[in-house]
Amino acid sequence: MKRVFELNEEQAYAYIDEKLKAYELEGGEFSDPALIRDYLRVLFHYLIKLRPPMEHNIDSVMKLMGASFKQKGYRTAFWAIIKEAGTNYPDDSIFYLGKTLEGRISNEDIEEVFNFMEHELMKEEDESERNRNLGLLTVCRIRFRKNRIGNIRMKRRAVKAEKPAEGGFRAQCRQFIKEYTPARIKAYLDRYVIGQDEAKEMLSLAVYNHYLRILNPKEKLIKQNMLMIGPTGCGKTELIRRLSELINLPVVITDFSGVVATPWKGRNKEEALYNLYVKAGRDAELTECGIVFCDEFDKVIPKRAYALGSDINDELQGQLLGMFEGTELEVPLQDGATSQEILMLDTSNMLFICAGAFEGLEKTVKKDMFGSSMGFGSEVKSDKDFEMTGKMLKTEHLIGFGMKPELAGRLSNVCVLKKLDKEMLKRVLTEPEDSILERYRTEFFIDDEVKLIFTDEALDEIIDKVDGMKIGARGINSVIHDILAEALFEVPSLPDINEVIVTAAAARKESKPEYR
Repeated sequence: MKRVFELNEEQAYAYIDEKLKAYELEGGEFSDPALIRDYLRVLFHYLIKLRPPMEHNIDSVMKLMGASFKQKGYRTAFWAIIKEAGTNYPDDSIFYLGKTLEGRISNEDIEEVFNFMEHELMKEEDESERNRNLGLLTVCRIRFRKNRIGNIRMKRRAVKAEKPAEGGFRAQCRQFIKEYTPARIKAYLDRYVIGQDEAKEMLSLAVYNHYLRILNPKEKLIKQNMLMIGPTGCGKTELIRRLSELINLPVVITDFSGVVATPWKGRNKEEALYNLYVKAGRDAELTECGIVFCDEFDKVIPKRAYALGSDINDELQGQLLGMFEGTELEVPLQDGATSQEILMLDTSNMLFICAGAFEGLEKTVKKDMFGSSMGFGSEVKSDKDFEMTGKMLKTEHLIGFGMKPELAGRLSNVCVLKKLDKEMLKRVLTEPEDSILERYRTEFFIDDEVKLIFTDEALDEIIDKVDGMKIGARGINSVIHDILAEALFEVPSLPDINEVIVTAAAARKESKPEYR
């Protein structure tokens, strides 16, 4: 295994795979070979890419394998390695290996890695070197066994009688997670949503983790509720809509702008759960594993206080904290004759994804980063040049905006979506599968076999109009429909029309599209 440090990263991975396969052919056993491969890839990546050359040796590998002691505030030294390695992978297909290992790996798996390393070290021809390495391996193994309880979770090997039923949607969940890794979920979203990679990566990982929690209820995996921050029309709702088309779990999109703490004064938070229940076909078990998208979530954050110092929505935030964390709630069944009935729903396994513009938050972040002083270099502090990212955001910024500290702590997975400039708007218009442009082309072709053509100049005019509306991609449909409204009405009645051509003049509404 010493040779692995002489190779580049891609060659190193291939070399590790070769050694693992040879080990199995020689009688070695892994309960989950793919997991072992991922585990070793994380360790070698960490050493090769993130540590100095003096640590590129087998000694370091063995020490990392047994790193089950607490260190620097992380659960264990190994989880600290996962965190750092997981955020430095250059390739999406490998990026999620480290982040998903914590929910998958167990003590038994790490013991199997020790067995594998012992097998490899026995091949060392130099007897003194072999004995030294085996001695170090023994020390690392003893430390691991001594400290593993309470630090690295034990995997529960349930007997058949104790396993949850695999019928219904759980069987579908198991099939989904076999087919879709976080990277594959993101790849699906890439087909329909342009850019916003930070949001797509975080959302994909949150959904993958959600499936793991559903399928492993006894493991008490960490809940990954999300907060998506971005201006109107940047893709927040579209991401959730596309995600709902992929997964087999119910997803409901709820506008939280009118939600209040007191039910008789307006809409209440239980409406979202009732809508999820309806979306799940009134299946309570399926509802309790669903996903709630809380749109316009910034509207529940108070912008002013009562005279006595109590925040307007302080009570509502407290209620939402319990709902997000996991509690049993009484949900009125709001459907006519049964409106007096109450459904008890447990939110412990629900995934909550909150989203909003949070206007003004970027000023808090900018002030924290640059201070309020102006002068030399102040041009980099202007609103025009400053662009907030998820890495800049701290819990303190959300608290300063008005969010209760406890609620901000439950929304630790925060991403920031970028405002769409003209270049991005054009890509949104032309590149995604099932884009608005493509839908209009289909509408003309499906009935009359007429080709809808936009000139490049027309597309530029459309983008200028959309950009001027200041509502992001949400303005695209209304602009195009306004341009095509007359053609949509006329063309079905006109014979021998093969093409409808939208020119720049038609896009400016100076003339109607050309018919040929």
